[in-house]
Order: sequence, then structure tokens, then C-alpha cells
Amino acid sequence: MLMKAMAVDTLAVQRHRVTILECVKDADVSIRKRALELVYLLVNDTNVKPLTKELVDYLQVSDDDFKEDLTAKICSIVEKFSQDKLWYLDQMFKVLTLTGNFVKDDVWHSLIVLISNASELQGYSVRSLYKALQACGTQESLVRVAVWCIGEYGEMLVNNISMLDVEEPITVTESDAVDALELALKRYSVDVTTRAMCLVALLKLSSRFPPTSKRIQVIVAQNKGNTVLELQQRSIEFNSIIQRHQSIKSSLLERMPVLDEANYLLKRAASSQATVSLTKSAPSAASGGSLKVPNGAVKPPPAPLADLLDLSSDDAPVTTSAPSTAPNDFLQDLLGIGLIDTSTAGGAPSASTDILMDLLSIGSYPVQNGPPATSNISSPGQGKVTVLIIFAYFCPVCHPYLIYLALCSSD
Repeated sequence: MLMKAMAVDTLAVQRHRVTILECVKDADVSIRKRALELVYLLVNDTNVKPLTKELVDYLQVSDDDFKEDLTAKICSIVEKFSQDKLWYLDQMFKVLTLTGNFVKDDVWHSLIVLISNASELQGYSVRSLYKALQACGTQESLVRVAVWCIGEYGEMLVNNISMLDVEEPITVTESDAVDALELALKRYSVDVTTRAMCLVALLKLSSRFPPTSKRIQVIVAQNKGNTVLELQQRSIEFNSIIQRHQSIKSSLLERMPVLDEANYLLKRAASSQATVSLTKSAPSAASGGSLKVPNGAVKPPPAPLADLLDLSSDDAPVTTSAPSTAPNDFLQDLLGIGLIDTSTAGGAPSASTDILMDLLSIGSYPVQNGPPATSNISSPGQGKVTVLIIFAYFCPVCHPYLIYLALCSSD
């Protein structure tokens, strides 16, 4: 009801903000989810910082089942209402440190794009991420962002470049930076994306820190026999660059150009909109709608299969514009004994059908008034001979008996 009241009087609901925040920590999971949705609606430019702080603090003690929803809401709030880039980075670094395994790919991609564009905060970012990586290196998204920043801005980490007033200088050697990447490479031995990012970062550090080049070459070469083709190819190529192409290595491994933030955000929004539209327009399997094939034609529904063994049905509709598709026609055509002549009055079954029914002991058609139906078979005896020879062919055990019947048959 409070969510509905938000559309009428937001200030009236804002007065209960403290109580709503307490409900986010309720023991009942349904109450927690309802309260989190309401908190998300309560956030605005004036209260975004205190509300975000409350949610981030609760992130440390929340249940694992609730962390995914809570992480998604915090990331969405921070991206939507960030007032300055430094506050945005601080909140995202906290989320990555606490619940980096629940952060979506597009979120940490956006974070990297922002760091690339914020030249004055690149040194602060790489130092903050390095410290977070040392304190908690088990969060996958944190490791990926930290590895990327160390590879791009490793010299800022080692030399304390672009220090902010709120920072305290830290002592990190070139060997320490390589150690961090090597540890991440070993810890995430199963994740291909993280390992690939570690190899790229190590290659870049080999150019930024020449004294560590030999050690990095040994680390990279360990993946030359990797069963994953992507990692094997990267390892072989990077090892060749370090060992044989010193003349072009510095220009090849320059810092990445600034990523177009506006263009990325537009592509991300378009991708999200396309996903939503595709989900809404996807036809339901139970709706019975027609299926579209690649050439744009409508695929007709499949026709029901005829029962080839249904010999007792004699009321199949007959049309003058198309040949009959009754089950008897299929079976007689399959056995090669002629088609039923449906052109006679009353559509009575032909003699060939009687022969088959008599042979298979299925029974016979009831006698109908009117002239007897004609048959395409020259004589009943010939029909029986043909059918007996066919059954003898498919029944090896009965060969002698059936062939004898066929040869002795006279009617």
C-alpha cells in the first residue's frame, strides 16, 4: 500500500523511512524484499547518500539468498543518483569487496569505462583496488577490475602518482604488483575470463616494469600447454612478444585509449531495451501462434499422421479435386496391389480391401446395397497370390507354408 501511496504523496511515505529501513533487515524474506523495493522508490538526490550507506552496511551481515537482490539495488541506486565520481567509485569498491561475486558483468564493465575517463582518479582507483585485493581476493568481479587497473596503471600504483588529499601513501614495489597478478592467476585457474585478463595485465607490466620481464615470461609460459585454446594462444603469443619483439613491445603495450563513455552507455541501454522487447514479443509455446521461419514465411501446423494399419475405416471423405488419402490407400499403395476405386457408387470398398481384411483376420465390411465395386486387380486369385508372396518375404519362418498357399491358390 505504501508503494501505491508513493504515486500520490511521496513525502508522507518518506516520514516512515526509518521504519522501512528496519524492515529490510526483517527475518521474513518476503518482508525484506517488499521493503527493499520500497526503499528503492524512496531514494532521491537528497537522501541517496544516507540510504546507500544503510544498505551497504547491511550488505555485510545479510543472508546469501538476499545479497544478490540487495547488491543489484545498490548498484542501480549508485549509478542512477551518483553526485560525483569519487563517491561513485567508493561505493562500487565497497560493493565489489563485499559481494563482488553477485555483481553483474555490465556493472563492472561500466566501472572500468568510468575509471578510463576519470584521469584524475585513476591513481586513486588502482591503489584502492590493490588494497581491496590484498584484503579480500575471493570476489570475482573485484579481481577482474583490480587486475585490469593494475595492468593499465601499474606505474601509478608503484610510484603513488596522482595522490588525493584523502589518501595515505602506500608502499608497493614492482615485484608486489606482479605477485598480485600471479596470485589471481593461480586462484582463478578455472575461470577463463579472469585468467585471460591476468595474462594481458602481466604482459603490460613487462613493458612498464622491465626488471620483472624475465619473471613474467616464466609465468606466462606456464600456460603454453593449457587445454583451453584461448589461454594457450595468448600464452604463446605473449611469450613471443616478450622474448623476440622488444623493439615494438613498448608501442604495442601502450595504455588503452580513453573509452567512449557516452557511446557505451547508449549501447548498454539499447541492449537492455532489446532484451526486454525480445522477452515480451517471444511467442508462447502454449499460445498456438504460427511459427516464423527465417525467410519470413509462416510455417503451417503439422498435419496429423495417417494410421497405416487402420484397415477398418471406410468412411474417409473423398474429394474430386485431390486423390484420396485414406489409410487403405496408403497400405495398398505400399503393398503394390492397386488403389481402392472410390469412383463407384456409395464409395464401397474394393475386392482388394476385402482380400487384405480376410487375410489379416480383421473382419469384413458389411454388405451394402448397390452394384459391387470394381477393382484395379485383374482377379481375386492374383490379388491373394501377390499378398501371400509379400507376406512370405517379410516372414522367413513361414516361407515354405506361405509360398505353398500362394502357388496352390486358385480363387
